Amino acid sequence: MTGLIHQVLMYDNEKDILDTVVPFLQEGLSAGEAVLTVGTAPNLSCLRQALGTDSDSVEFADSASWYIQPTRTINNYSSFIAENATARIRVVAEPGWETGTPAQISEWTRYESIINQAFADVSASVLCLYDRRTTDPELLDGALRTHPQLVEYACARCNGAYLDPATVNARVDRDPLPAPPPGAVRLPIDDDDLSALRSFISGHARHHGMSRPRVNDLLVAATEVATNAIRHGRRPISCQMWREDDDLIVDVTDAGRWLPDPLPGFVPPDPSSLSGFGLWGVRMLCALVQLRTGPGGTTVRLHIPCR
Repeated sequence: MTGLIHQVLMYDNEKDILDTVVPFLQEGLSAGEAVLTVGTAPNLSCLRQALGTDSDSVEFADSASWYIQPTRTINNYSSFIAENATARIRVVAEPGWETGTPAQISEWTRYESIINQAFADVSASVLCLYDRRTTDPELLDGALRTHPQLVEYACARCNGAYLDPATVNARVDRDPLPAPPPGAVRLPIDDDDLSALRSFISGHARHHGMSRPRVNDLLVAATEVATNAIRHGRRPISCQMWREDDDLIVDVTDAGRWLPDPLPGFVPPDPSSLSGFGLWGVRMLCALVQLRTGPGGTTVRLHIPCR
């Protein structure tokens, strides 16, 4: 088999997992594939016990550290694929998220869709697990729209609800971003050296109690986005900042309009290339990056935890 097989199992109990996942893993081990299981701690323990000595041949990872944000997760899988370049890949993946803000749900849905495009040519079988009892219905709906195959009663079938990545991307990005709140602070970006911008961001970040490492991450990300706006956008360019729950939000807006590539900054760039690292690096540093572009201009919105 060549190419990606991307399946989803929505389970209701431990038996659903054991009946489907254990044979799936054992099939991969028998075929000499590189096998990875990412899951919640209780389910990893359950699978280790069910596999017995076969578990020694499986690499296990905890969802809590693997699924921090979409770009880092794609980077984790890219690294595993690179480390096992000569083998077929078999993955059981339980994201571990059960709820989130509308923006977070949209981005994780986009992530599941991106997998189909980013790893389309990778020889791999991936089975994603969602707990139907505790997961937000919006996330379950997103999972249905982003997996070409649906597994029920240990049998896989074509998923009629599946949508291609271009359609999912368009749906995620079709709604405008919420307007900044009245209390947001604003700075016009007039100087190309961006020293005023860095002072503006660092001062407000410290005011909101952001730790020094977080401030440094935010400065690198915001500087990259502002530099892109200066080089490729149109003036006027501005930056706005505000606090939203535990995150600090930074908007960089310009009057230009551009057509990003289908996977803007989600996939690790080719190490031999001299381009493509900017937006990918920004996504790696931030909890969430939202991008909107159209006749009214382009906005890149950065979310980064205060602590």
